[in-house]
Amino acid sequence: MIFFNKCSYNKNWISATFLVWHPCDVDFSPGKKEAKEKMRFGHHLGPVGAIRARDFQLRDPMGGWITESGRDEAFRSFQFMGAVAKDMAIGCAITKTHHAMSAFAYAWFKGEFIQIRLGSRVGNTAEFADDPDSGRTELKTDRGAVVMESDGNEKHLIVNSESLEIELTFSEDSTETLRLCTPAGPAGWSYVQKVVAVDAMGSFTAAGVKTRLKDFAALAHHDYTTGFLRAETWWHWACVVGRLPDNRTLGLNVSCGTNESGYRENGCWLKGKWFALGGALFEFDHENIESDWRIYGTDGDFELIFSAGHGYHANGISPKMSSNFHQLFGNFNGWICIDAEKFIVKAQPGFTESQYMLW
Repeated sequence: MIFFNKCSYNKNWISATFLVWHPCDVDFSPGKKEAKEKMRFGHHLGPVGAIRARDFQLRDPMGGWITESGRDEAFRSFQFMGAVAKDMAIGCAITKTHHAMSAFAYAWFKGEFIQIRLGSRVGNTAEFADDPDSGRTELKTDRGAVVMESDGNEKHLIVNSESLEIELTFSEDSTETLRLCTPAGPAGWSYVQKVVAVDAMGSFTAAGVKTRLKDFAALAHHDYTTGFLRAETWWHWACVVGRLPDNRTLGLNVSCGTNESGYRENGCWLKGKWFALGGALFEFDHENIESDWRIYGTDGDFELIFSAGHGYHANGISPKMSSNFHQLFGNFNGWICIDAEKFIVKAQPGFTESQYMLW
């Protein structure tokens, strides 16, 4: 479990030191359950280690204690890895709940779009790493396999199926990593870890044609999110993953409806250095979601228009999970203010997303 024991503020970060929580740190004898299990939230600059959710005693919204089975039911995780360049995008996500594991992957290139979807069944390999910086997340079925590996700053994605293969590798050595723990609902918490706009290596093969990412100077994005996330949620997200005319990398990550409980994940990377941004607002046509989006800051620190090239869409209703999901990829135009300097964004690639989830 994750706790903060000291905090300091600077211009761009609110930082803190994480401690790994262990059951022996809390006396669970009658009347003492409340002793030390209180979460402390905020940003962190270094690796947090394994996130041991089963060591956490979860309360219900009315202040009572949730059973261990109820706690396990409420815990959810997902990872996304992707890379983009002009008129090209690859992406892959793995989602894990108490009941099942699922994944999707896609490639969009030269106007062609290929996707796969996988769902776990009894007997499949379905594992999710509890450490965002060390371990293996894998879903292997008879229709294909998806693997995400982390070894410190080195990250690796492998997708194998009849119609689509992806091998993506990137390093976080030259970038600051966003690490943030926030409240989620009345009693839960979420931990998110992200990097944006790091050099992407590897290739993808779609419809029998192999394409190398370095030939397009593609840049990668990684999102590791886990915790007692809201059971019903609706979020919007935007991510710019590009380069400025002087070849400096530019990454932007902003969202609404995910991590705004006192702290925000909104920020911008300039050549690997992270700068905080204010709140984000999203305007788009829900009836025509691939039409242009307007995304702008509540503090007047960015204004962007996103034009989709294509999108991955999925929706469905079931007793265990209902989702209406749209992830688009295309180009951004507009401007961003970073450290009092205005940067023009012109035809920079990236992602947007709208997601309703009941899980």
